[in-house]
Amino acid sequence: MKSNFRNFCLIMAAAAVVAACGNENEAPGTPAQHAASASDEQSSGVCSLLTREQVDIVIPGNDGGKERDASEAALLKDVKMEFCQYLHIEGMNLKFLNLLIYKASSDEGFNQIKIGKWAHQGSSRELDIGDLGFLLDMSEQNEMMATASKGRTVFELKLIADDAPAKSEQLIALARIVGGKI
Repeated sequence: MKSNFRNFCLIMAAAAVVAACGNENEAPGTPAQHAASASDEQSSGVCSLLTREQVDIVIPGNDGGKERDASEAALLKDVKMEFCQYLHIEGMNLKFLNLLIYKASSDEGFNQIKIGKWAHQGSSRELDIGDLGFLLDMSEQNEMMATASKGRTVFELKLIADDAPAKSEQLIALARIVGGKI
């Protein structure tokens, strides 16, 4: 099972790298245009909730975050999802942090995303973030996940890295930052 999951992660990372390479046929721009474009991307949306420097505490040398496809949220009624992935690849060493934000516009929508019994049962500890928060320790898979809700919003930060089990306190600190901005 671990092998299949690790292969899945490597495939996802490779896809992210290919997507990040962009289109070689793009017209070149001035450095000022590229800087303005990069700052526009960083300052809008879910990726603006955490800075590159903040994410460096769990993934040194990360890419600053890239917004990812969140179209699967269309399957949920009255729920909008935002997804940012922070990535660092060094040789075959892959580290990434996924930040997912689910926002419900109705009670019916919130009932689909609210933190349920699964969080209580599988969590390693309760967190004092938002209305309800938990840390899920999946050390055997080199993963840690902090999940919290605030109002009709649920967010999760999932760290996948060889050293993830040693970074639970740093992940919780990032979850507090996100919770404070929602």
